[in-house]
Parts: sequence; structure tokens; C-alpha cells
Amino acid sequence: MLRDEYVVAALFFFILALILIFLRKKPPLPYKRVRYILTPAERKFFHALQEAVGERYYIFTKVRAADVLLPKDAKDRSRWRSAFNKVACKHFDYVLCDGEFRILLAIELDDRSHDRADRRERDDFVNWACKSAGFELMRIKLQKSYNPKELRALIKRRIGK
Repeated sequence: MLRDEYVVAALFFFILALILIFLRKKPPLPYKRVRYILTPAERKFFHALQEAVGERYYIFTKVRAADVLLPKDAKDRSRWRSAFNKVACKHFDYVLCDGEFRILLAIELDDRSHDRADRRERDDFVNWACKSAGFELMRIKLQKSYNPKELRALIKRRIGK
């Protein structure tokens, strides 16, 4: 009988030790600083976009989609949270705002990675989300250079200003 109690006690402490090992906090991974917020290709487009819009609009880069698009209110909080999470981890390359900081247009700069199946699926979702919200999204193919006048005309057609 005493032997059984020792086995149970040993098993208890063994399980407790395993739980403590798994629950022990691991040190956080250190971070490294990113030197540039935009890639060289994104910077090139940014400069052409800046020339195209001048001081008329503000340009914001790498804006989280959830800061621009929110799910419509739903009685089911879990459904709303799920929809929110789908946009929370995505971002727009550029967002144009007017002087009142009204969000007018998002711009996605599409490089060759957008030809991959996973990116096409992501792009289809983002396109649908923008359309369902009545929000303008303009996709620009990555190019060696950009004509600011053509960009200005494209933007003017999209936002009508």
C-alpha cells in the first residue's frame, strides 16, 4: 500500500515537472531594425506618386487594411472578430487622403509575386473587401519608371477630384 502511494506521488511530481517545463516562459526573440520602410521599387513609385499628387493629397505608406476597412456590425461578435482578423494582417502599399484626412483611395503596387496562387487569392479577397465597402482600390503593375501625369490622370478618374 505504501509503495502505491510512492508511485502516485512520484507520478504526480513528474507530471507537475512536465507542466512547469511547458509553461515556463521562453525569452522573447530579439528584434532587428529595418533600415528603410519602402523597398527601392516602392520608393521609386512613391516619388512619382508624390509628383503626381503634389500637395493636394497626403500619401501614407504600408497602411494596415483594418485601419481602412472594418467589417459591418454583426450581432455575432465572433463572426465580426473573424472578419476583422482577415483584414488586420494585410496592408495597402499606399493610401491617399485629402486635407481633412478622409481616406480616398488605396494603391497596391503589384510585382511578380502577385502572379502566385496564394497572392492571387489574397488579392481577390482584398478586391472583394474594398468593393463591398465601396472603397476605391487601384492596382499598378511594377514598372521601371512611372509617368506622374499618367498617375495623376488615373487617380483623378478614380476619385473624381
